[in-house]
Amino acid sequence: MPHGCKAPTNRNLTLEPESQSLSNLQDIVLPAAPSFWPPASGCWILVALILMLLITVTWFIAQSRQRNAYRRAGLTLLQSANTVYDINVVLKRVALAVFPREQVAALHGEHWIQFMQSTCEGEQFATLSQSAEGTPAIESIRASARTWIRKHQAQAAK
Repeated sequence: MPHGCKAPTNRNLTLEPESQSLSNLQDIVLPAAPSFWPPASGCWILVALILMLLITVTWFIAQSRQRNAYRRAGLTLLQSANTVYDINVVLKRVALAVFPREQVAALHGEHWIQFMQSTCEGEQFATLSQSAEGTPAIESIRASARTWIRKHQAQAAK
């Protein structure tokens, strides 16, 4: 043998039969299942975002309903109007709710119709001026008034 090398020793390479048996194996211990509470931080962020979205949507709906309350009131009053005069009174009340008094209060006749057409572009309200004030309200006049109440724009009249 070359110098410095030792001869391998004969070790006992046989294992005891007990150490090789399957009966000595142990079951794998599984960790406990993760609990559902408390949720992870991502779930809290998602809940907070959904809550903020719901609050924002609710706020916008409430603001829209509040801004258009005068329209709903006008449509309710329009149902009880029996003459052309009554319809014009309802329309004037709706206009006064959203436009300055100085701009609306003195309007009558052709100037009133021009005002209505300028605030509700694309619609014709000539039937209101062509009828005598004591004339019973027909459905076409009532429909024109309903259209103006629903569609008029406050920004169009300056």
